[in-house]
Amino acid sequence: MPALSVLLPVLDAGPWLAPSLASLTRQTFGDFEIVAVDDGSTDGSAERLHMTAAREPRLRVLEGPRQGLPAALAFALRESRAGILVRHDADDLSHRERFEQQRAWLDEHPDTDVVGCRLKLFPAASAGMQRWATWNNSLITHEAIAREALIDSPLAHGTAMMRREAVERAGGWIERGVPEDVDLWLRMLAGGARFAKLPRTLYSWRQHAASATRRHRRYSAQRYAELRRDALCSGWLRGREAVTVIGVGLSLETWTRDLEAAGPRVHAIEMGKPRPGWNPSPPLVLVFGAAPARARWRRHLESSGLRELDDFIFVA
Repeated sequence: MPALSVLLPVLDAGPWLAPSLASLTRQTFGDFEIVAVDDGSTDGSAERLHMTAAREPRLRVLEGPRQGLPAALAFALRESRAGILVRHDADDLSHRERFEQQRAWLDEHPDTDVVGCRLKLFPAASAGMQRWATWNNSLITHEAIAREALIDSPLAHGTAMMRREAVERAGGWIERGVPEDVDLWLRMLAGGARFAKLPRTLYSWRQHAASATRRHRRYSAQRYAELRRDALCSGWLRGREAVTVIGVGLSLETWTRDLEAAGPRVHAIEMGKPRPGWNPSPPLVLVFGAAPARARWRRHLESSGLRELDDFIFVA
């Protein structure tokens, strides 16, 4: 029985597959299996996988019709054998010490269910993606990850090492037409799972035009918004009869409309910066996508004695 199961969905990974696999097989911690699911590739990726498996006994290749990433991950999960699961994408690279360091963290912190790591983008990235990476890399503790979970994905999917029990308890990967990583993180957080992130950069996320993040509709702004709204209403806002929403412009209007449709009475306040001495009554939903704005409001509300995730929450 391997100590780790690497879940590797593959769809038309082309020239990136060989270096991606090489970054796994060179790991300093070697007790793992790679469960590669080819999700209906048409570029020869399945053949490349089988050629590698012929000389790498830790690689198991599964094939099926194209069903999408959540279904491929669910298939890999069912076929995997280890109690600890590792994610890795077929066009990315893992540092050779990634498995060793993340497994050591889980061994030393039995209360942690998911551990990620910092990442870098390569070979080049847009200014927006660089801002996202800087934000993501700043979220190290469980508390930081949890409080920013409705902003964007607080932990990059490919960097995750997870306890199987916690993943299965949350229902695993489900096809809902929304970002599958954020969907899983939100369900795990709602169920009490604990997260952490190693402060070392151990994962490289390849940026290219064919990336699913850029092309698949599940990662559109609309689907992200739907997921955030549903998670907020079924979780933090559940049972609350009224809420105050603070923000500016179109984002404030959209969240006000969506929350009103979901049930609670909504009091909307358009305000970009907190006024000195002004202390709104909880519960508060603050709609600010920019990190500096969240930092200003967080300082103001905490200085007033309010507690984040109890009295107020940020969304984007």
